[in-house]
Amino acid sequence: MILDTSTRRRQSGISTAFILITLVIVSSIVGGLFLFSGGDSTENVDGDFLTVEKGTFLVTIVEGGTLEAVNEISVRNDVKYNTKIVSVIPEGTFVKKGQLVCELDVSEIEDRLDEQKLSVENAAFAVSQATESLKITKSQNDSLIKAAELKVEFAKTDLSKYVEGDWPQLKRDAETAILTAKEKLSIDQDSLSWSQKLAAEGFETDKKVESDKYTALQSKVRLEQAEESLRLLQKYDYPKLLRQFEANLEEVVADLERVKTQAASRLAQAAAELKSAENRKELQEKKLKEYEEQITASKLYAPEDGMVVYPFTSFRSPGQAMIEDGAAVRPRQEIIKLPDISQMKVTIKVHESHVNQVNPGMGAYVVLDSLPDERFKAHVQKVNLMPDQGSRFSNPNLKVYSTEILIDDKLPDVKPGLSARAEIVVTNLTDVIKIPIQAVTTLKNKQVCYLRRGNENEPVPVELGLYNSKFIQVIKGLSPGDQVLLSPPVDSGEVGLDKDLVESGEELPPNQIVKPVADSLSASGPGKQGQKKGSQGSKGGDGKSGKGGKGRQPSPEILKQFDTNGNGVIDEDERPAMSEYFKSQRAKGGEN
Repeated sequence: MILDTSTRRRQSGISTAFILITLVIVSSIVGGLFLFSGGDSTENVDGDFLTVEKGTFLVTIVEGGTLEAVNEISVRNDVKYNTKIVSVIPEGTFVKKGQLVCELDVSEIEDRLDEQKLSVENAAFAVSQATESLKITKSQNDSLIKAAELKVEFAKTDLSKYVEGDWPQLKRDAETAILTAKEKLSIDQDSLSWSQKLAAEGFETDKKVESDKYTALQSKVRLEQAEESLRLLQKYDYPKLLRQFEANLEEVVADLERVKTQAASRLAQAAAELKSAENRKELQEKKLKEYEEQITASKLYAPEDGMVVYPFTSFRSPGQAMIEDGAAVRPRQEIIKLPDISQMKVTIKVHESHVNQVNPGMGAYVVLDSLPDERFKAHVQKVNLMPDQGSRFSNPNLKVYSTEILIDDKLPDVKPGLSARAEIVVTNLTDVIKIPIQAVTTLKNKQVCYLRRGNENEPVPVELGLYNSKFIQVIKGLSPGDQVLLSPPVDSGEVGLDKDLVESGEELPPNQIVKPVADSLSASGPGKQGQKKGSQGSKGGDGKSGKGGKGRQPSPEILKQFDTNGNGVIDEDERPAMSEYFKSQRAKGGEN
C-alpha cells in the first residue's frame, strides 16, 4: 500500500529517541551476525562493507494475535450473588434463539425469598399503624389550635372593652366629680362672702362666718382631690391596665403560634414515620421482586441463533475448564459467547516505538496459523489511545497498544480463537537509500555511519527516516556508491541507563546553579584576597562592593549569620566560626 506524500512526511517525523532506542536494541541483537544475502540482489557486499544503492523499501509491522468475531453476543450471569452452574450446554453446540443454554443454582435465594415475604407483611402492618397515628395527631392538633384561637379572641375582646368602654366611663366619672366639686366650691364661696357682709353690718355672728369658711375650704379640698384622681387615672392607671390587656393578648397570640408550631412538628413527625414505613415497605417489596427476578435470571436462554463458545479467561487452571457443571461463577461473569463469524478481526499489540506509524484505514494482511499458505486482505480499524493495562501487569516496562485489524476477504469455515499474524503495511518507499539497521550507530549523541576512506573508517552523520526489522531509510548523509561498514564500533558516550544525561560543562537551568560557599571562602584562593580588599575598601567607604576581589561573595543568609560587625564581608575574625559551622554540617551529613 503506497501512502500519499503528506502521510509519508508525517511518518518520517518519528522522534529521534524512538529511532535511537530501536537502533541500540536491534544492533545489540543482530550485531555483526546479519547476513545481507537475504536483501535485494542489487546490493553488493564486500567483506564487512556494503555498497550503498537506491531501491524499494517496504515498511511493515508484524504482530501476532487471536482471531475474533467483530460482533458477538455475550450471555452473562445476571444473578447478583455468587452461585454455581447446575448445567451448561457443551461448547461448539449450535443453538436456536430462546433455547436454554445454562442453569444456575439459586437454592439459597429461594430460602431468602420466603423470609422476605414475611418482611413485606411486617412492613405493610407498620404502614397501617403509621397511617392511624397520623390521623390521631391531626385531630389532636385541630383541638389544641381551636382552644388557643379562642383565648386570642377573648384577649382581643377584653382589650377592646377596656379601651372603648371601661376607660371612657372611668374618665367621665372623674371629670363629673371635678365639675361637682367646682360647683360646690362656688356655692360655698358665695355663702362665705354673704356671711362676711352680714357680719360686717352686724347681722351675722362670727361663728357663722367661721362655719362658712370651713365649708368652703372642704369644697376646695374635694375639688383638688377630684382633679388629682383624674390625673392619676390618665397618667398611671390607664397605661398600666392598657399594657396588661395588650400583654395578655400578645401572650395568647404567642401561645397560639407555639401550639401551631408544635402541631406542625407532631404532624411532620407522624407524616415522616408514615413515609419511613412506606419506604421500608417499598424496599422490602423491591427486595422481594429482586429475589423473584434472580430466580428467573438463573435460567439463561440464547438471545440469537449461533454457536456456543466459552469465553477465554487467564484464571483458567491447566486442564480444567472454567465453564462446566458445578463451577462457581461471580455476578456479571460472561458464561457463553455467541459470535457472528460472518466478519472476523485480529487484535494485536503494537509496541510504543511503532504505534505512531499506525493509523486507522491502513492496509494489512492476515495469515492464520492453521492456513499458513493463504493470505487475507485486511485493514486497521482501531488503535487504542492508551497502553494495554494487561500487558503492563506482566511487564511494567512494556508499553503496547491494542490494535484491531478487520479482515476484508471472506474467510473459510474457521472458528474464533485461532492464532494469526497481522502485517500492517505502513508505506512503500521507492528510489530511496536504505542500509541494514545495524550499520547505524551513535557517536557523541548523533546517528552516524562509518564509511570507507582509503584504509580508514570515517564516521559520517546521517539523517534517518522510516525503518523495519532489517533496514532503515537514510534521508541525508549517504550517496549511492558509498562503502558503509556493517559492524561499526559502539560509541562509549552513548546515552544509556548507566550514563549521565547531562555532560560536564553543559549549561544548567538557572534555578539549578549552586554557588559553593566553601570555594568562595577558601583561605588560599583569590576569593580571600578579594575579601581582604573588600574589607579594606569598607574602611575607605568602598567595602560594600568589595572592589578588587575576584572571589564570589557569600549569600545574604551567610552574611546575616556570621557577619557580626556588619561590614558586608566575612573577616578573618569571623571566618573560624563559619568554618566550624560547615564542618559540623558536613559531619552530620556523613552520619546520615
